[in-house]
Amino acid sequence: MDKIVKLPNGSTLIINEMESTRSVAIGIYVGCGADYESEKQSGISHFIEHMLFKGTSKRSAFDIAREAESLGVQMNAFTARQMTSFYTVSTYEHAEECMEILSDIFFDSVFAPEEAEREKGVVIEEIHRSLDDPDDVCFDGLSVAAYGNTSKGRPILGTAENVRSFKPEDLREYMKIHYGAANTVISVAGKIEYARALDLAVKYFDSRFDNKSECALLEKTEQVNGYHSAQKQIEQAIVAVAFPGFAYSDKRAVPLRLAANILGGGMSSRLFQTVRERQGLAYDVYSLASAAKDDGIFEIYVGTNPESVSAAVATIAAETARLGVSVTEEELKKAKEQLKTGTVLGAESATALMRASGRAYVLSGKGYDVDEALAEISSVTASDVAEAVNESLVFDRAAVSFVAKDVSANIRELFVNSREEL
Repeated sequence: MDKIVKLPNGSTLIINEMESTRSVAIGIYVGCGADYESEKQSGISHFIEHMLFKGTSKRSAFDIAREAESLGVQMNAFTARQMTSFYTVSTYEHAEECMEILSDIFFDSVFAPEEAEREKGVVIEEIHRSLDDPDDVCFDGLSVAAYGNTSKGRPILGTAENVRSFKPEDLREYMKIHYGAANTVISVAGKIEYARALDLAVKYFDSRFDNKSECALLEKTEQVNGYHSAQKQIEQAIVAVAFPGFAYSDKRAVPLRLAANILGGGMSSRLFQTVRERQGLAYDVYSLASAAKDDGIFEIYVGTNPESVSAAVATIAAETARLGVSVTEEELKKAKEQLKTGTVLGAESATALMRASGRAYVLSGKGYDVDEALAEISSVTASDVAEAVNESLVFDRAAVSFVAKDVSANIRELFVNSREEL
């Protein structure tokens, strides 16, 4: 079980000591991401993620990369909807060097105007690449369909227009609001003693905060039952469906994850067997449930031949409609074992445990206990799954995104009207 310490200036340290490994993973988690941005700010969290690697008061961008790689350190970052993370993975001997480098980019990045202008080009190319990827287009469209013109409905990358408009002072002001001690979690996992991890976290992070600002409020956003389509010159027709899910701390979140596994979580799942194996309508078809601080989402995806899209969507709708009334004990047992295996495997990796602990605290304010997670999965009953499904998978609340050469058909209407049982 992880150890959680609230440090003097207000940041949080999470430590997972692992004697069985020689590595140490250190992640700095900030409780803000795309969901906290205004329309004009859309994309700023992701741009800050890039800019923190572009030079500090004592290191150039090249120095940061060179020093990390000279120590064999894997260093990276990501921006999500409700968090941004910067992390390292190294052998245990280099834990202090990693903490110092992470501290340097976190507190002392200079955001030089010439570096910012260069990096804008990089991020805009990333946006263009996403616009060329039909799956990205489909899922970004699904966000619009599910949440409309709100922070949750806008892409994490933002728009090229927004990125071009960002100034160094905009980045500093955003960080001043969101990157305070109260909103920062230092997650450490691997071969490191509690006392040493505590000393390093205080020395390189908590002692450097000059404010005790509170966490920014997350604006309440209701999911809408919208529809979005995009015409792309591609050979497939891609459809994604979203239903409202449950927040990370909601007791229904785990049953809904199990339901997603039963519906479309593997080769023996219902969608794989009906859509792909029996009818040969698709190569990729799956479902998943994810949870955030304030809500969650249940998603279904299929890529199919344009001539087969009606049959594929109708089959998916029918299987989805059956899910709330026909989960068997055998299906539930299989789903539990798959989810538990993923949980156990994650607990054996310093990197995965660092990520799970950081994510859990940002989303729930609580630690991550593998034994508790396994017990929660084991305790779920078929009636729990049915309850979660019947509260989540309400067809009139479905949002749908459609990408194809010809988008004249209304796929949402087709999906909603095809819910009769097979």
